[in-house]
Amino acid sequence: MPLHLKIITPLRTAAEADALSILVPATEGQLEVLPGHTALITSVSNGELSYRTPTSSVSLFIGGGFLQVENDMALIVTDTALAADEMDPSSINAAIERARTRLRNESSVLSREEQTRLEAGIAQQLAMLEYKRRKHMR
Repeated sequence: MPLHLKIITPLRTAAEADALSILVPATEGQLEVLPGHTALITSVSNGELSYRTPTSSVSLFIGGGFLQVENDMALIVTDTALAADEMDPSSINAAIERARTRLRNESSVLSREEQTRLEAGIAQQLAMLEYKRRKHMR
């Protein structure tokens, strides 16, 4: 019996499927979730999430968030969930450059929280570019 997977972001339900297996970029390393998995809640990090259904394999880039597994249901709440074909490298590069410029030019007036948020955004954008590059090479 498959595991029901639902991935939600603040803007949409990015995916919902009955999966045979799910590979998640958890904060402590790659985590595989199979039907019958024990209940858990863990944080997820920027990276590739993949899952297999009875008819296909799907890959998405996800940002930070949380995974909850319980009773053969897996819920991922994340700020970003995109397929490679939904990513525009020029837009990603522009966002990175804007954030880097802001850090360079305004670091003396930014709060530590704002600096951390900008740095985390840059890290996520760089991870997205790496994911897009790897998917383009396949």
